[in-house]
Amino acid sequence: MAQRYQLQILDRHGFERTVPLTRSVTLGRQSLCDVVLSDSMISRNHLRLELRDDSWWAEDLQTTHGSFYKDQQLGAVAWEPGTPLRLADGAYTLTLQRLDQTSSELHLRAILETAQLLAEEVDLEDLLEQSLDKLLSISGTDRGFLMLLEDGELAPRVQRNLGQELEGSIQLSMSSVHKVFETGDPVWILNVADEHQLMRHQSIHLLQLKTILCLPLLLQGRPLGVVYLDSRRPITEPLDRGSFEAIVALCAIAIERTRLSEENLRSHVLATVGQVASSIVHDFKNGLFVLRGHADLLELSTEDHKIRHHCRKILECVDRLTNLSQDVLDFAKVREPKRETVDLRVFLEAILEPMVPRAAELGVQLRTEGPTCMVRVDPGQFTRVMENILTNALDATEDMDGEVLVSWAQVMGGIRVCVKDRGRGIPRKVIKRIFEPFFSYGKKMGTGLGMATVKKIIEEHGGTLEFISQEGRGTEVIITLPDHPLTGTFQVSEESTGDHQVLR
Repeated sequence: MAQRYQLQILDRHGFERTVPLTRSVTLGRQSLCDVVLSDSMISRNHLRLELRDDSWWAEDLQTTHGSFYKDQQLGAVAWEPGTPLRLADGAYTLTLQRLDQTSSELHLRAILETAQLLAEEVDLEDLLEQSLDKLLSISGTDRGFLMLLEDGELAPRVQRNLGQELEGSIQLSMSSVHKVFETGDPVWILNVADEHQLMRHQSIHLLQLKTILCLPLLLQGRPLGVVYLDSRRPITEPLDRGSFEAIVALCAIAIERTRLSEENLRSHVLATVGQVASSIVHDFKNGLFVLRGHADLLELSTEDHKIRHHCRKILECVDRLTNLSQDVLDFAKVREPKRETVDLRVFLEAILEPMVPRAAELGVQLRTEGPTCMVRVDPGQFTRVMENILTNALDATEDMDGEVLVSWAQVMGGIRVCVKDRGRGIPRKVIKRIFEPFFSYGKKMGTGLGMATVKKIIEEHGGTLEFISQEGRGTEVIITLPDHPLTGTFQVSEESTGDHQVLR
């Protein structure tokens, strides 16, 4: 039996994949290469691997940033299996691996490795990334994404080597991806050249795709999501379809198990919050009220600066504990909003006005932008929402000479209010926990219930809350409120001009 090889590719971010090697291949940044490496330091045609007399040779194609083998710049060399080869000063590390296992042994090993996902205790985001990486590696494909059903719609959760607009980055239309999800019938194309119907599409020639796999994530016949994988190389050693579908099924089981575990944890936390709120928080607040009264009297009755200093420290702690108690009560309590009609511009500018001095101290400019309009909200509760979001925006923009923009506009069926800053941004792994009770990020004195309460208030208004953030580039919080079923949430004045104002 002929010796079999595979190429292990590790990028600078730690993403690893393997590619079967059965013939000569070219690696580079342009789409026509057999193996596409998307890092900007890689040349359009960077490296050629060629099989000569049962040995693999690696040749650098006169690149700008070079290739390195045994710490020497590479020209052309016979590549020893197991010896790393670096591209562009570490953008990628390649390793040639000799395979001594049969195809059946490889499939069994892949199934066992995937089954380990069921035993690991990781959060959902990490599990999704591990699952997609595992499927890319096992299939030998280059690119892919994984979507899950969320709030009745398929939503992209993780992707590899694709642009932000998935529709324009893949050959299949999104309607075809949704059809795979709805029918449970996978798309299984190992060589596009054999699919005459697909070859008639111009997009297939532009993307130069050879392999397209799209499979549903199913659990006992119930669809959870869909995984899409593709490659610009045909798979010359076809995957065992039954084995691969079994691996995808194991990923689906691991995903659902982790998701249910996180939901159970959230339910347990919410139940605990309710129990605490109903049993001790009121008594706790009464004790704080007495403590504050005595601290106030002690501070007023003495001129001793040291004693007055300690009294103020006591009062600061009392205020923080009081706020925490109120947050717990507000979060645990379900209430119908007491709606009133307010002028949204006047309402928001009144909230921002007392924040202007602090914003000036932080070097941040507050700005509003939007039409004159009337909106029906619970003024007290919606004030808490905006104060919490604006305080977070100011904290994130501190010392960055930035801007916080509060804007609003009419959308189909209601109103959208946006708070956008140019601050530090929020890490991706933090965003998914931002509404989790008692989770705090970036605040030493935070109670951890601020954003959870904000989300609860917006949902009590029948609205939605969305975070868009990127580290180093800022955050945008989007509140969408629907029309009130009786009188309407939103009404634009006939004299609306869409004016904007800088608050000073």
